[in-house]
Amino acid sequence: MTFKHIGSKVLLTEGINDCHVILALCRHYNIPKTFGLYECGSDELALKRLSGLLATREQITTIGIVIDADNPNLAAKWQAVKDRLQKSGITSFPETPEPSGTIIPADDTCPRIGVWLMPNNQLDGMLEDFCSQLAHPTGLGFAEKCVNGAKENNYATFIDSHKSKAVIHTFLAWQHEPGMPLGQAITARTLDPDNMLANQFIEWLGALFQ
Repeated sequence: MTFKHIGSKVLLTEGINDCHVILALCRHYNIPKTFGLYECGSDELALKRLSGLLATREQITTIGIVIDADNPNLAAKWQAVKDRLQKSGITSFPETPEPSGTIIPADDTCPRIGVWLMPNNQLDGMLEDFCSQLAHPTGLGFAEKCVNGAKENNYATFIDSHKSKAVIHTFLAWQHEPGMPLGQAITARTLDPDNMLANQFIEWLGALFQ
């Protein structure tokens, strides 16, 4: 399944896992389907599509973008977003990401724009760091110990920046249905959709696409 929504209200994501996590949370919170998802394939392609949508300006009322705060870090990713906005003629935005998710109001020349930097607009990280905060903390801590042990004993070859991926998927490998995808794990309540961070994300999403 691919997500390539074309419409007046769209949420841009890096990849399909982001889409499934967002859909699982929307179903849990009964969020109305007032917007569509567009899977871009990478953070750079998501930023490129943001620029493209801002350039057209026709029949676009709301654009959201959800990308990881890595490659290399939160500050650089936020600067990349600001650069795209400035090149599109938008100059009214905060110097740093809003902790609860950034929303830039619409005006006569641009649509409403929302930005969420995974995991929480404040820390370097990615989708897996967001999902890790929805996991049982003790179980996740044990998974991290196992991952650390695997790395120390040369059983693991993942790069350091992907450690959170290794940890969350190790945790999910131990559940009733081993190896569930992230979105399915939220639906199954293996990852807690009522977690404070999940609720904060949904509040941002609701405010953006109200």
